[in-house]
Amino acid sequence: MRIIWFTENYPPNKGGMSRSCDRIVANLRQHYTVDVFHFTNKFPAFKTESHDNGSYTSVPVFEDSSHTLNMLWAFIKAHPSIKESAAFTAFGSHLCLKGITLMANWLQKPVLICFRGNDFDNAIFSQKKQDLLYTISNANAIACVTSEKQERIQLMKLNDQVYFTPNSIDFKQWEILKADRVLANSLKAQLQLAETTKVIGLIGFLKQKKGIDFFIKTLKKSQLLKTVHLHIVGEIEPHIEHELIQFKIPYSKTLPTSKTELISNYLVCDAVAIPSIYDGMPNVIFEAAALEIPIIASNAGGIPDILDHNNAFLFNALSEITLLKALANFDKASKEELTTKCNNLKQTIKLSFTTTQETKNYIDIFNKITATHYEI
Repeated sequence: MRIIWFTENYPPNKGGMSRSCDRIVANLRQHYTVDVFHFTNKFPAFKTESHDNGSYTSVPVFEDSSHTLNMLWAFIKAHPSIKESAAFTAFGSHLCLKGITLMANWLQKPVLICFRGNDFDNAIFSQKKQDLLYTISNANAIACVTSEKQERIQLMKLNDQVYFTPNSIDFKQWEILKADRVLANSLKAQLQLAETTKVIGLIGFLKQKKGIDFFIKTLKKSQLLKTVHLHIVGEIEPHIEHELIQFKIPYSKTLPTSKTELISNYLVCDAVAIPSIYDGMPNVIFEAAALEIPIIASNAGGIPDILDHNNAFLFNALSEITLLKALANFDKASKEELTTKCNNLKQTIKLSFTTTQETKNYIDIFNKITATHYEI
């Protein structure tokens, strides 16, 4: 079976969605031929290269999204691999929502729409809503990275083929090497922290939905303020840094350029905070779990699909009282309690969020939509 996979999020792009897309495609290529069409200007327009069990084509992006999609349509409408394909997949992003379902229908191909995080959350309350509603109504199936989004889309009663397809991780790819620990020790020494300091990591692209403003303002009222150091691993908006300075909260920031640097910066942290207001299913949960870093997190989006009070310090999104309680519980937790939470989380992921299960979720959907489509 040949699958055509459209996305704005794929390597060399960085970020959680890009890593997820790469992982899912790589695992599906063990079963199918998967041709990736990546909206990007990092390579020449429509440059195609062969991959194992598939190919990669860069699709040029223009300021006018309509022109971008018309260019794609002109390129694919008579493309041999498109004609041979069994199904289309649109993985996140507004360009996918706006154009791929239409093109799939024009070419009479079944289409799977994958909702991740912001793709649904931003579009449903914006001028892009009509594109979103058309896509939901006309897709052959919808894959949601969170059960919360699955339920919300089901309640819209526009499509009865809505599936829960959570993220996953291969723990073998996140094993800690000696070099990782050496670098982590060096990085922590450079911070020149007192022994009593507790380092809380904020990791990833820290957009508005991540609730960093709320976290900082609440942290200012916490007993932890006297001993905390925030370690920001990723991109941060300037106004957040201004707040840290204004509130006199000690912090450091870095932007890792390799997986070794990313792992080492995780290991600098005593805990990782995910104070999201709304979200998908953050890869930070899986990565912190693999590296046995305790997690302080809100119950937004897909976070409670994985985390509970037995395996993390959970609080209600935008609830100052429950966040203060979670911070206090982390602050007073013994090493044994922290280890137990980390072990519980790791066991939860090993049981329910493996790459094998993730891949099977997609295979089951492809089998269903292709069988149904081509029977008609």
